[in-house]
Amino acid sequence: MALPAGLLLRHSGKTLTLTSSWSCSRRATLSSASCCCRQRKQAPAPPPRSPKKVPFRVLVHGKTLEDPYHWMSNTDDPNLLDHLHRENSYAEAFMADALPLQSALASEMKRRIPAAVSTPPERWGPWMYYQYIPEGKEYPVLCRKLENESSGWPAAFRRCGLARPEREEILLDWNELAEKYGYVHVGTCRVSPDHNYLAFTVDISGAERFMLKVKDLRTGLIDPKLAADGVVSLAWARDATSLFYTLSDENQRPYRVLCRRLGCGPSNDLPVLTESDPSFCVDITSTKDGKFITVNSNSRTSSEEGTYISPFVNE
Repeated sequence: MALPAGLLLRHSGKTLTLTSSWSCSRRATLSSASCCCRQRKQAPAPPPRSPKKVPFRVLVHGKTLEDPYHWMSNTDDPNLLDHLHRENSYAEAFMADALPLQSALASEMKRRIPAAVSTPPERWGPWMYYQYIPEGKEYPVLCRKLENESSGWPAAFRRCGLARPEREEILLDWNELAEKYGYVHVGTCRVSPDHNYLAFTVDISGAERFMLKVKDLRTGLIDPKLAADGVVSLAWARDATSLFYTLSDENQRPYRVLCRRLGCGPSNDLPVLTESDPSFCVDITSTKDGKFITVNSNSRTSSEEGTYISPFVNE
């Protein structure tokens, strides 16, 4: 019996099986290529050595806990930096074959992000306040512009969204702080009711402990007398010469409300409220009309509100 070209006749018991020689050759080729690919693939990088263990015990709520990695809390320990370098090197070697994909994904995501991002302007008195992220920068910039320099809300919105106003005033540039300190996290920004001062809190260490700074917007200078450490929330009095703020304890719990007059140091702070219950945290805010400042004391299960402070501080 004549067989078509390319077919082989195999005998298996009483069964005759026709097998394509092309299929066999194709499977052999693919198998050979697969073996070659497996041989060319680099061996995975060896994992880094496990960090050292140092015996350490701490008593928490009557229970003794062991933490052999407590030494890592000391960021000045050279062994910690060495361990992080080894971890990073291992991660880079492990993901080396995915670098083209990482670059492609990063480029695609970057193309989808607008070059300039800005917030709609907010009218307050004669000023229009807004924020925007400059092109090529990582952090925002707080700005303002006199409202009478624009031709109404729509025009101001378009300028803030597409191009910067001609005579804008930069109040705070997060990027300058980041260049100065290496790390920056601005917590709260409050402009005084007379629009002459900017009070803000900033964390430059990453410990989530914020420093109070007050900037004179007329001169652009920061008053060192008004600096305070461990500040959480802010509120200006209506007279714009007194600033209320909450102070945190060693556990970063806002527990105290103080009032400071402009030009005065911390020794002249006026104590307003101290929350002695460690399960409560205090917070302050001003009413929308700016006439009063409210003090709130909150816990996980309850809250107290309604203590109102006079917006004026007696001499």
